[in-house]
Amino acid sequence: MESINYTIIIPHFGDPGLLSRAMASVPSRDDVELLVEEDTGRKGAGYARNRALDRARGKWILFLDSDDFFEPEALSLLDRHAEDEAEVICFNIRAVHSDTLLPSERQSEKTRLLEKYASRPADLDFFCRYCYPEPWGKMIRRELIVREGIRFDETVCANDYMFSVLCGLNAGKVAYDPSVLYVVTERPGSVSSGYIDRPDKLQSRLDVYWRVQRLFDSRGIRLHPFYGLWMMCRMEGGEVFEMAERFRKDHSISRFRILKGCMERILRKRFRTGVPNNA
Repeated sequence: MESINYTIIIPHFGDPGLLSRAMASVPSRDDVELLVEEDTGRKGAGYARNRALDRARGKWILFLDSDDFFEPEALSLLDRHAEDEAEVICFNIRAVHSDTLLPSERQSEKTRLLEKYASRPADLDFFCRYCYPEPWGKMIRRELIVREGIRFDETVCANDYMFSVLCGLNAGKVAYDPSVLYVVTERPGSVSSGYIDRPDKLQSRLDVYWRVQRLFDSRGIRLHPFYGLWMMCRMEGGEVFEMAERFRKDHSISRFRILKGCMERILRKRFRTGVPNNA
């Protein structure tokens, strides 16, 4: 039996037409395994991805959201790195509107930063490990996932953030290919389209971002995702900010710490010092 080089995992709930488009973009070859995991009972993409991971056989794992798709040359890009010694390989992406396929600004900041850091290896490595929170647009060695017991959070949203951070923390080597592998779409009604538009989504993000930040703090990594989310909620005001404040108080997080961390983020961006190093 021929070995499987690539397992591509698609969590699915909802539009079968979009799923068909995603599946049609998956390379067809004997060493490519496609696993479509239905989100039964609306348990979330994290639950579906974990179930698929339990069955995956490929040397490399790739994730594809059911409303996105791969570029036509995806297989040649994957083959270029099939024997790479890196454990995580990040690619560039492009974004389009789902219905028209016209260019979208979704993820444009990430694309600009990847291009900016391409000539700065230390910053690029840091960004790919810790600031690229989505699992798609990457090749991840299954050996890394199995060895470290990495799984997705089974939350309403942000289920992939901790997964991606743990992959970055534990990968021996991370690489970057500036070629575009993955096309992410923007459409009304998707989970990502309303960042904090529902109480359950906001509560999920607050919890995940705080756990990620505590992990960063424990490793001496100067990133403050929870502080940034709290400030976003403060600007939104109303019930959104009330929820963020309750979370802050329940977890004994001082406002001084939040403001200090946000000021560090602002100054770093203002003076274009790039991402912090991991020293």
